[in-house]
Amino acid sequence: MSNIVDHVLNRITMYRLMLYYAAGLLIAAFGLGLLKLGPFDPLWLAISTALVTAVCWATNRLFAALFRVPVNAESVYITALLIALIMPPAGMGDLMSFAGLAMASTVAIASKFLLAIGRKHVFNPVALGVFAAALLLDQPATWWAGGTPAMLPFTLAGGLLVGRKLQRFDMIGAYILANLAASLALSPPAMFGEAIKQSLLYSPLLFAGFAMLTDPLTSAHAKWPRIGYGALVGALSSPNIHFGGFYMTPEIALLVGNAFAYAAGPKHRFKFTLLRIEELASGCFEYAFKPDRALAFQPGQYLDWTLGASATDSRGNRRTFTIASAPGDEEVRLGVKFYDRPSAFKRALAAMAPGEAVYGGQLAGGFTLPNDPDEKLAFIAGGIGVTPFASMIADLLRRREKRSIILLYGNNRADEIAYSDLLARAERELGIRSIFAVAEATEPGSNLHPGFIDEALIQGEIPDFKERTFYLSGPRAMVLRFQRALKGLGVASARIKVDFFPGFA
Repeated sequence: MSNIVDHVLNRITMYRLMLYYAAGLLIAAFGLGLLKLGPFDPLWLAISTALVTAVCWATNRLFAALFRVPVNAESVYITALLIALIMPPAGMGDLMSFAGLAMASTVAIASKFLLAIGRKHVFNPVALGVFAAALLLDQPATWWAGGTPAMLPFTLAGGLLVGRKLQRFDMIGAYILANLAASLALSPPAMFGEAIKQSLLYSPLLFAGFAMLTDPLTSAHAKWPRIGYGALVGALSSPNIHFGGFYMTPEIALLVGNAFAYAAGPKHRFKFTLLRIEELASGCFEYAFKPDRALAFQPGQYLDWTLGASATDSRGNRRTFTIASAPGDEEVRLGVKFYDRPSAFKRALAAMAPGEAVYGGQLAGGFTLPNDPDEKLAFIAGGIGVTPFASMIADLLRRREKRSIILLYGNNRADEIAYSDLLARAERELGIRSIFAVAEATEPGSNLHPGFIDEALIQGEIPDFKERTFYLSGPRAMVLRFQRALKGLGVASARIKVDFFPGFA
């Protein structure tokens, strides 16, 4: 069952999953309303959702044309649906409610363009939009989707999928625990049970955690900052938190957390102009870009990349790619593998010509070399998963730094081996040994192993494997398989690091 869920999640991006999640919650609310189990008339819920969607779409088209930048099409509809789940629907003759919905929608979309510093979003657009509606029109958010017990099963089912896709359960857990701790700290002991019940059943705690806290553009990404971000938002969103007569709300707590995440994370969104495309291996190409400003990163980190694709599919027009070049290089390079029936994003990427641009942001990732140069390492890569290792090795070559590293690199065919020249140079100059496992190979070579990487190959080529820290990069199924295999061989969990892209297939 777990493998089936992972397979499905790998086929869609985080943005498309969030779109399905929000749409599913609205459909559930509509159905509950028809059964008289929901809080609102389904007709006015549908009318309000249509209004919010139309305003978001129109505002986005206007600002996209003015600023001439590509946008993620899914994000417009995600924004609209989340506002519809947070703001109370309007009713017959309730003009101020309609105005509040329109205000929240307009401010949310406009903030994506107007409140971006260095092309990087600062505040969660939905939180900012509903805050503006409350402040300017006295139309506060009720967060009704999260405060309706009948909605809880749907909130949990979809939210757990979002958490699994993003691998952000540490952040969500810190958020929930901090919220409960703050609520209990300000409640008398006799009311602890009621406080927990209110938080879990009648507050937006879980809905806000899954649907809002996880926004990748305004949340923290590094491990400890994201845990701190979750704890801060969770504590401040407790209904008992107030400063004098000023009571916190979930949206204000999110905005404060966004400011923290911005301060703790990278500050810029970059524009990359394509210089050239070179073939690395069969079906694998390297894209060389010129950034509009210097990009400071650690080898092994990744960026979000957005293309202005005219048409998108279920995987959207945004992807996460590891940077293949080394820090200090004038060019920023990506290694990209193309398969049969590529996505709309990959088709747009393949059609790029020198001089065209792509936008990158959200530099993140802890899949980096240890500080101790004497720590013995083993890399295991599958396919284009070799990219972070290419960046690390290129950086070591540039700095002439020797480390004890052995690379096991698996592919289906020998002509799919990427960065072979770089790896050969690393073996000559730094002593970094590479062993290539090729499924369709017929004869072994000096460093060519016919077949797949398995426990026997690990033990044979890395006899001191229990003394090494393993880095795993490749398809998720491969990474999970090697995690289990290494633990079965006696490698401690603390010595296994995995490459992870937050939510992008």
